[in-house]
Amino acid sequence: MFLALIILCISIPFSSTGKIDHWSVGSIIITDPTTQFRLDIYSPTTPGSYPVLIFLPGLAGIVPSPFYHKLVSTIAELNVILIGISKIENIKPEKVAVHIAEFLEWVVKPDDGATRLFAEHREVKGVIPNMEHLGFISHSSAAHPLGQYLNTTCGPVKLIIMMNPVDGIDPFGFVQDFITHPPTPLPFRTPTLIISNGLDNVPAHKEIPPCAPNNISNDRWYRSLYGPTFLVNLTDYGHADNLDEPIHETSKLMCAWCKGTICSFSQYKTEEATLITSFVYAIFNRDIQQLRIIENPQAFLESRVSNKYDLHGYDYKTGGPGGFCTHD
Repeated sequence: MFLALIILCISIPFSSTGKIDHWSVGSIIITDPTTQFRLDIYSPTTPGSYPVLIFLPGLAGIVPSPFYHKLVSTIAELNVILIGISKIENIKPEKVAVHIAEFLEWVVKPDDGATRLFAEHREVKGVIPNMEHLGFISHSSAAHPLGQYLNTTCGPVKLIIMMNPVDGIDPFGFVQDFITHPPTPLPFRTPTLIISNGLDNVPAHKEIPPCAPNNISNDRWYRSLYGPTFLVNLTDYGHADNLDEPIHETSKLMCAWCKGTICSFSQYKTEEATLITSFVYAIFNRDIQQLRIIENPQAFLESRVSNKYDLHGYDYKTGGPGGFCTHD
């Protein structure tokens, strides 16, 4: 039912705030005509060069980026370009990982890819996507194909952000297909921010499992990553609380959500966007002030939050090594 309602809601229109521009490009064909992506681009409109995040949304791209409109718009307002990719024809993680590889190879081409997308869109004249400062962000089980891709190659990716990451083919772990086996390290090292929620492991209803059981999510990734890794937990919120209405209401059939007067979903999405963009600028600009927001979020956010981090020997006293990705 949840998947059917997602597909029915795809045509809902969304508008830009004015400070940014959002446009969609459907059926981008990379190489094989059977491999097509819907792209949703969120960008500042003030001329300049900006870092870029590629976003693979929940259910490995089935949930389109506009369902996260408040979150992704705020990311763009905070001067980070976001390119959301949706691939609804095939959700098998190994297939999605191949599509990620094809897309990333295309998007960084200097005479094509993101350069062409921006050159052909007049509302962002003078805006330059800095493909040397390229990161990847995922939500929920989209972390699995991202991890599969990075297990093979870093490609152009120089940092990753995982929102509520779940390992396995499905978000519930019914299919035992995992790439993380902590404490065995994954074969790549890259700066990583994990954003988890306190209700990830709480069932929405007693008849169904939680959307992100502890044994296959969040900390499982944290203990498998051996680059500089940061985890921030927004205590009162649920696995799908970063979605907008009406799909957020639909998600309550599956995922626990924040309840009561403590909840401000707008504030939560703004704070999640703040964490994301602070991390991007902390890493790419070697900005210690921005890194403090990640290392001590309690001092900067209004929501209840806990955190931990493991630098794994990387020195961030003077700003760190910048964005990178290496294989052992």
